Amino acid sequence: MLDVRPLTADDLDAARGLSTQAGWNQIAADWKRFLRLSPTGCFAGVVDDEVVATTAVITYGTDVSWIGMVLVDERHRGQGYGSRIFERGLEYAERKGGSVIGLDATHLGEPIYRNYGFEPVEPVSRWQGTLRRAERPAEDRAGPERIERISAEDVDPVRGFDRERVGVDRSVLLRELLEEPDVYGYVARESTAITGYAVVRPGRTDRQIGPVVAGRAETVDSLLRAVGADFDGEDVIVDAPDRTVVSDSLERVGLTRDRELVRMTYPRPESALSTDAVYALLDFAFG
Repeated sequence: MLDVRPLTADDLDAARGLSTQAGWNQIAADWKRFLRLSPTGCFAGVVDDEVVATTAVITYGTDVSWIGMVLVDERHRGQGYGSRIFERGLEYAERKGGSVIGLDATHLGEPIYRNYGFEPVEPVSRWQGTLRRAERPAEDRAGPERIERISAEDVDPVRGFDRERVGVDRSVLLRELLEEPDVYGYVARESTAITGYAVVRPGRTDRQIGPVVAGRAETVDSLLRAVGADFDGEDVIVDAPDRTVVSDSLERVGLTRDRELVRMTYPRPESALSTDAVYALLDFAFG
């Protein structure tokens, strides 16, 4: 019998074991971030005092709740535990309110989530590969934008840029993320105005690039060149909306599409956390 209760700090090693078993890229820092940002929205499914299932719900103000990290130990699958733990997360998201609840589903999971009223919005893809340093085209080498590492003084302006371009207040998440060890941020500026930013963080098997938010594709190319200069030859993952302009930028730095999911929202289809300015997601679990 599955007992569902709040996830605690004492459960984090077990939770990370489940994401590792599933082949996902999360490390301890990711699980700690879930718990810091949503201490009442993370849940553990327990059998005989063992954590065998998880889910985590992240809320962005009153705008969006995002459901992720729905995991079940492979020894306990086929008993309805995944549905049970997901339903607890959905109940929490509905209580928190907000205009939309979202998730990224595999194609196998899509019909299951349809049964709960979720509707497909758009495909999203995971890109993987060994990052290569893309050269700036000769005709563009004197371009107006400059790329710099995000400093402590840049964090609030970047948060404001993100809120304006994404239409959702993710400022708490971005502050937490950019203050974590081994997380690198890059900001693009034209004169004194921010035109885009990118974040790179460590993962279990690959570095994860995202979010990447920018006003135009040329800015994304400049940001990815800066990332490539620092991490040339490293294996990376990018979770991104499935759009031609995004695909072109990622292919130029040596990445290939690994798999496709579908973004779904409830109670109506809405392009949550994925405006035209979003070129890469933080990851599927955070939206």
